[in-house]
Amino acid sequence: MNIQEIINHMGIELLVFAVCMFFGIRLIITRDPKILKKENPESIKHPKEYTLYGGLIILFLGLSAIAMGIVSFFNPTAGMVIIVVAVIIMSIMWKVIYDKFA
Repeated sequence: MNIQEIINHMGIELLVFAVCMFFGIRLIITRDPKILKKENPESIKHPKEYTLYGGLIILFLGLSAIAMGIVSFFNPTAGMVIIVVAVIIMSIMWKVIYDKFA
């Protein structure tokens, strides 16, 4: 299997990974709550912690997309289960972080 076949098979997963890495790292570095909440970002109680953990959650989703792509080479159903479970975990984590810091 060459690099072209890998890119053809994992194109969407690589794109999701790149976007998640960009926004996750941007949140962690800049700690700007306006990225997550455009309307009234001053209402966030702890903006530094909220953006840090939000960035980590987005990084988790990007890494899950890559894991899904790798697993889907061997078993497409298992790859789909991985991304569905990752989205469910991400939504639970986001709810916890929102309730705690926002």
